[in-house]
Amino acid sequence: MFLHATRPTLAARRLLHPLLAAALLVLPGCAAETGEVAETGEVPGGERLGEGTAAQVVCAEGSTVPGIDVSYWQQAIDWEAVADSGVRFAIARVSHGAIDTLFDENWAGIKDAGLIRGAYQYYLADMDPLEQAEIMVDAIGQLGEKDLPPVLDVESDEGQDTQTILDGITLWLDRVEEATGRKPIIYTGKYFWQDHVGSDAFVDYPLWIPNYSNECPDLPNNTWSDWTFFQHSSTGSVPGIQGNVDLDVFNGTYEELEAFARGELAAAFVSQSFPYASQGPLQIEAGEAVEVSLELRNVGSRAWNEGTHLATTEPRGRESVFAGAEWPSASLPAAVVGTVLPGETYQFTFKLHAPLTPGVHDEFFGLVHVTDSGETWFSDPGQGGPPDNQLEGIFEVVAGEPEVPEEPEEPEVPVDPEVPEGGEGADTEGTTGRGALCSARPGAVGREGWMLAALGVLGVMRRRRSRG
Repeated sequence: MFLHATRPTLAARRLLHPLLAAALLVLPGCAAETGEVAETGEVPGGERLGEGTAAQVVCAEGSTVPGIDVSYWQQAIDWEAVADSGVRFAIARVSHGAIDTLFDENWAGIKDAGLIRGAYQYYLADMDPLEQAEIMVDAIGQLGEKDLPPVLDVESDEGQDTQTILDGITLWLDRVEEATGRKPIIYTGKYFWQDHVGSDAFVDYPLWIPNYSNECPDLPNNTWSDWTFFQHSSTGSVPGIQGNVDLDVFNGTYEELEAFARGELAAAFVSQSFPYASQGPLQIEAGEAVEVSLELRNVGSRAWNEGTHLATTEPRGRESVFAGAEWPSASLPAAVVGTVLPGETYQFTFKLHAPLTPGVHDEFFGLVHVTDSGETWFSDPGQGGPPDNQLEGIFEVVAGEPEVPEEPEEPEVPVDPEVPEGGEGADTEGTTGRGALCSARPGAVGREGWMLAALGVLGVMRRRRSRG
């Protein structure tokens, strides 16, 4: 990379010794603490400060891990020899406007040698930032467990003003993070950033800082307080590479470098639709299904996707009595739909299907990321949580009110209305009395019919007596 960590008028840069084979590089401590400036106006390491410039020298707090970065200028690399030398990671250039013709070869070779790998893009301020972002995304494809986040190399202005540079790198960072699910790394020098960007809006992005004249890097003022990678030489020598190569270190142990490559899975609680455990249980009738939700924020460095599940815990993988047919499994109530980038929130919504037997159930939840190669719990060592016993709800299944069967409806029986006054001679036409009811029914006998029948019976009885 072309570096702008020092000004042309500064004292000659003091180079560090090359990497030693098969040894992890641990840089010596700084002569000054963070931000300390000697009375002579010099930064420890021999670099004199410009007028009105303060040092922000930050040393590694402990171990560091050695690595390199390469481009087209390093030809025919023997990656097995590089790995055997003690180098633990390598970062290859994707493009500098045009595609680096050796990127694909280096990208594959780094992986085959078992090294942690990364990719950087030299940013051109006068080129479409989204076009450059797509070049990066297409080149690296789907990132794996041993792939570092993509790197944006910001070190030249191409005649553009500060606002244009600021807007462009913002577009690039947003697009690449959206596409990869990883928060990119920013590579930049102290003076270039101060003079041409001058913003503290990117301090949440990991910093890769070049600085050749100090044993500990001098960071841009009023921005980052720490660094993730430190490029300390451009004239290093490593077995397997002919000529000079850039030397770098990671700020941490190898295990921490592995975790950084994987990306931290972490969530923070936002809200839940059911009572906190301290507030008592949520009552659910036996056999009832109730919809509940948990809202969490992605506070890690890795995106969530359809492989990220809300899961039962205490113990992990416990089959819940509230599982329903729509759950991904009896121990996975819900899964992410889409992508949740770092900083975004997501609401896991699912149904609790109460069993038929009353009782009180203490349910614990966690997050797990499931892939074809296995599963990673957010509460695993090296991840960011939450712990398995933090997300909790108490649910009480109560007997429902017994159902009382409805009595069958009795058929309506018509009630005869009262007979109108006036006796036999009463006018029944248009009335609602018995006469009207009788006359309204075809074939009905009527009162006159009954009288005639009675007279007929009396006549028969008299004839029988006269014969006797």
